[in-house]
Amino acid sequence: MRIGDLEVEVLQDGSARGPADMFGVAENSAHADMVHDGHIELPIACFLVRTAGKTVLIDAGMGPTVFDWTPKPGRNMRLEGGKLPAALARVGVSPEDIDLILPTHMHQDHGGWIIAHGAPFFPNAVVRFGAGDWDAVVETSKWEGHAEGMRALRAAGRVELIEHDGEVAPGIAALATPGHTPGHQCYVLSSGGQRAMILGDIISCPLQIEAPEREALADMDKQLSIATRDRILRELDGETLVGGPHFPGLRFGRVLMGEGRRYWS
Repeated sequence: MRIGDLEVEVLQDGSARGPADMFGVAENSAHADMVHDGHIELPIACFLVRTAGKTVLIDAGMGPTVFDWTPKPGRNMRLEGGKLPAALARVGVSPEDIDLILPTHMHQDHGGWIIAHGAPFFPNAVVRFGAGDWDAVVETSKWEGHAEGMRALRAAGRVELIEHDGEVAPGIAALATPGHTPGHQCYVLSSGGQRAMILGDIISCPLQIEAPEREALADMDKQLSIATRDRILRELDGETLVGGPHFPGLRFGRVLMGEGRRYWS
């Protein structure tokens, strides 16, 4: 996919499987294609952007791991990663080629490959993400070796915390969208009169476009997440392409209005 002069590749690292009602409703046409055998299945993906001679990775997948999570009794999720290195190789990119990593937030399925097997997986990359996630997510991380690895990366000058909205790479701007995590960012790609927004987990699936009041299990501040979703949806103009690392089929679409409601097409 191209956004003006920006070249965008969608790379899948793995998948997540959880209860069909993980967004508060078990049956809805907006996410029917994600429900299988009574469970919801979501991809875990990253976005490779080539821009002005730089190679940028938006989100960094789950990493080489399988994680079982039970946030509430009977609400089990399994997340599995590991495919990103092969996906990068298929598009001719090595870990050494990545100049910049832009996690939308620092939950494990978005920052998992930053530190892998106890060391930085992308040896030349700078990592930029929302400042609010350092204390709230990185420092409280229970992934083995992750917090220590991130501290070492920061001490080496390769972690830069985003404090304000604005350009973080040529043609890529950060937009603070707190709620899912305190430092959650959406990234806006713009070039040649074209525009796309990578939503991260502030809008995890099309159901939350139709019904922004639907929470996600992992929202750290549920009420702020709802308010942020509503704000972002009000700003979308019907022309901006939108997508995210968990959208079905990893497709981009547009948020349109019709019959008194929003929908993704």
